[in-house]
Amino acid sequence: MPIFLWVDIPVLTALNLLCIGVNLLAIGLHRHGWLVPALLIKLTSAFVLIVVAGMLLGNDIGFEYYSFIILFEIVISDLHRRYKMMLSGVLLGMFLAMLQWLFGLWGEWSLGEPAREMLHAFNLMVTFILITFIALQVYIVTETNERRFLSDAYRDSLTGVFNRRAIIERADTLWHQERPFALLLIDADHFKQVNDNYGHSAGDKVLRHIAQLLQQALRDRDCIGRVGGEEFLILLPDARFDEAVGIASRLREQLANHPCRLGRQTLTVTLSMGLSLSHEEQALDDVIDLADRRLYLAKFSGRDQMIAEGGESFGIMVRGEVFTGPESTDEL
Repeated sequence: MPIFLWVDIPVLTALNLLCIGVNLLAIGLHRHGWLVPALLIKLTSAFVLIVVAGMLLGNDIGFEYYSFIILFEIVISDLHRRYKMMLSGVLLGMFLAMLQWLFGLWGEWSLGEPAREMLHAFNLMVTFILITFIALQVYIVTETNERRFLSDAYRDSLTGVFNRRAIIERADTLWHQERPFALLLIDADHFKQVNDNYGHSAGDKVLRHIAQLLQQALRDRDCIGRVGGEEFLILLPDARFDEAVGIASRLREQLANHPCRLGRQTLTVTLSMGLSLSHEEQALDDVIDLADRRLYLAKFSGRDQMIAEGGESFGIMVRGEVFTGPESTDEL
């Protein structure tokens, strides 16, 4: 607008104001989902302004560079590939036509060579800045979407913690790095009763409540993932036995001190836990299975407790008594 006021051509000033209005209309259409009409009227108005400016001011002023911005927007748009190619071809054809026959048709530059060179350099610089800005926006959107897709791939949609795949991958990384770690497998006691008595939406709220409290009680380097309906797996890197036991006690204490509120009701949820250490088995799957067996022992022994020893076989010691185990895990 300042440039058109400077060259004192009212037609260009009016046309520029019209383009501003068209862009505002395009923004409104875009926000309401009319993507293709918004793009077409926006780019058409910009191209008309470029052509008219060239016809009134002459060739080699630099307004033709803005055609590359229009081409760039077509390429990155949501149009079908066939339409992108078609519009790009039409734009390039019109670009060559206006350079050959249209520019300077209605007038020539009359403010002297230094002013013309200055305007040419200005238009070239602005075109470069705009293309760089659009490319940066595309990069930011791409990075944001990629992070979102990665988050969706590795996060449990209900609780926001890692899903089974993600937490197992992190445990596998520690295993191959030969770093010591502890695994804590956790199950919410009598969770089926919560769903039966209060509904599945209440059960979802309880799971989110548990996940949030567990995260708050963990160390910065610890990881938590949801591996089943009401089961969570906590990975404790570099944790010794006594340290892992202390963390487990803190988790149970955190949940006991902060019961879940369902409307006017307060629901106390207890946890059963099975703890295993990486050095106890020769394979990661066996370490996880050992924590799983100890979790079932904790539930079989009355729930609301942690089992950190035993469980290597069906002949195991629980509180000094021999537990031979059921013939199938379904009985647990």
